[in-house]
Amino acid sequence: MPRESRTREIPRSSGVYQIRCVITGQIYIGSAVDLRARWSAHRRNLGRGEHSNRFLQEAWDHYGEANFEFSVLELVADSERLHAEQSWIDRTGCTDREIGFNIYPMASSPGDLNAQLWEGFVDPDGNEITIFNLHEFCRQQGLDFPSMHRLAMGKSKLKSYKGWTHKNSVRKREYVKTYDGFIDPEERPAGPITNLAAFCRENGLDKTHMVAVANGRICSHRGWTHENGRQNKHELRRYTGFISPDGRRVVITNLKAFCQEQGLGQAHMHEVKSGKRKSHKGWTWREE
Repeated sequence: MPRESRTREIPRSSGVYQIRCVITGQIYIGSAVDLRARWSAHRRNLGRGEHSNRFLQEAWDHYGEANFEFSVLELVADSERLHAEQSWIDRTGCTDREIGFNIYPMASSPGDLNAQLWEGFVDPDGNEITIFNLHEFCRQQGLDFPSMHRLAMGKSKLKSYKGWTHKNSVRKREYVKTYDGFIDPEERPAGPITNLAAFCRENGLDKTHMVAVANGRICSHRGWTHENGRQNKHELRRYTGFISPDGRRVVITNLKAFCQEQGLGQAHMHEVKSGKRKSHKGWTWREE
């Protein structure tokens, strides 16, 4: 019998249904206010590879639509629907992976295909998170549901989405690299940073620039430096000709730090050294 004819035989009534893989015998138990509309929604999402139940999706992709059948288990009033669905879930043991595809052992809320447990997500801090109702979670956290769904289904071309990853991601993230040796603008060691992208978002920094600082390609980024990074050429230069206001010759090996400590202008001190300026706050220059 053609598929559309079989679909029209499904009543537009409230009840409990079963989706069964005829090859493995595994089942999925659910309920709906409109059984025919729910089966159409299941087929549409499964055909697009976007179903919220990854176990059912994997079986559908492997065995094909022709090897799945939809059947009505019980017609009940909407007020009794979740109670009846729970009874069938308990009776069949469909959350046992050898028996069925159901993920969550409790009957879902009306009309919500996403009210299930979603395991395997890793948050931006590296913690593995289990999510119940992915759609609602994304709404509350300001995340894009399709992007998070693609990560969970292993269909995303990206390693992550806003710092979130999933164990099913096609491209595995080199997670998590720890950066040691950063020095903050107050010249204090920052300690190990295990998620540089999240750290940069929280502190208004650019990750690309911070990586460049760590690798020595640039000296600093917004005051941040690295103990093993590239040093400013002026900081490495040894200055032996500066004369202090009290007439002493002072050898300076880090002009930037010296000026910060003494309340001097680094640019003005360079002008004193080059002869453009005679003095700066009593400091002069005289070659040895």
